[in-house]
Amino acid sequence: MDKDLLKIFDSRARGGYEEVIMKAKRFFGVVICLLVALFGIAYGAGPDYPEKEITYVIPFNPGGETDIEFRVMQNYLEKASSVRWLPEYKPAAGGALAWSFMAAAKPDGYTLAGFNIPHIILQPWFLKDAKFTTQDFTYLTMIEYTPIGLAVKKGFPAETLKEFIDYVKANPNKVTIGGVGKHSGHHLAAIQFMKLTGTKFTYIPFTGTGAQKPAIMGGHVDAIFGNSTALVEMMPAGVIPLAIGTENRMKQLPDVPTFAETGLKFYPRIDRGILAPKGLPKDIAEKLDRIIFEVVKNKEIQAKLIEAGFVPNPMNMAETTRYVNKRQEEIKKLLEEEKLLPAK
Repeated sequence: MDKDLLKIFDSRARGGYEEVIMKAKRFFGVVICLLVALFGIAYGAGPDYPEKEITYVIPFNPGGETDIEFRVMQNYLEKASSVRWLPEYKPAAGGALAWSFMAAAKPDGYTLAGFNIPHIILQPWFLKDAKFTTQDFTYLTMIEYTPIGLAVKKGFPAETLKEFIDYVKANPNKVTIGGVGKHSGHHLAAIQFMKLTGTKFTYIPFTGTGAQKPAIMGGHVDAIFGNSTALVEMMPAGVIPLAIGTENRMKQLPDVPTFAETGLKFYPRIDRGILAPKGLPKDIAEKLDRIIFEVVKNKEIQAKLIEAGFVPNPMNMAETTRYVNKRQEEIKKLLEEEKLLPAK
């Protein structure tokens, strides 16, 4: 082949090769920019977060406390965030189904959930198939708590706590007491109560307060460990609260004695708040912290919660994180003292 022709061929080959390289660089540059943009939209707040509706996972049945508190707050949350908040119910295993779901959810600020203490602390210790630990979340706020009380069905042969304890002792394992979930606040209260009083009864778990209320009002269980909200609601239907787990009598239940009045140092309660998946970006977390805390400390919200039987207990994100850690240590110590903590 002629040398001049080879030079021309070689020049064109090099030129074509360089052109391909340049096009490839431009293509991959565009791809990288798109990926960065998409990642930023998915996991960074940006100036317009939130830009779409927020799914709010409720770990219990409709009509339970988590549902009630959300309904009280919903309009205020939507006004503060300028987007809709849509409830999604995932009731099972005392909340464990919902929290397992949240532990695997994207930390993008568009999936939040209610949580309960002690449930979210107890379940990773006791449930072998729990797919979360207490540290698998970003804790955004505490909202309120409900003291736990003991109540009996209409017509039960005991109208005071002493009469109830005497009856259960005389009929071991025959009395049925309903509560919400296993390894939950009600379940822990039942275990503590048996240990404190020397009684034995059968604990019946329900998927939520919404399922527990018709069971006691219909006489399908003898008694319940119930939240103050449920007791306030069910008294007109003939359910008789025998005692409540507070230091002083509640204004909403002025005729119901405390356990302490009868000599039992017993103060069971359930705390509720809002969480997000672990790994929530700082800017999203800070914005949600501002939005939600302004709502939970709103005096109108608190008045509505009090009327329903709740005790408002608003905390911001930093306070909530400290509180969860503190309660985890307190509950662990209690279980260790009572020799109730399962062996590792």
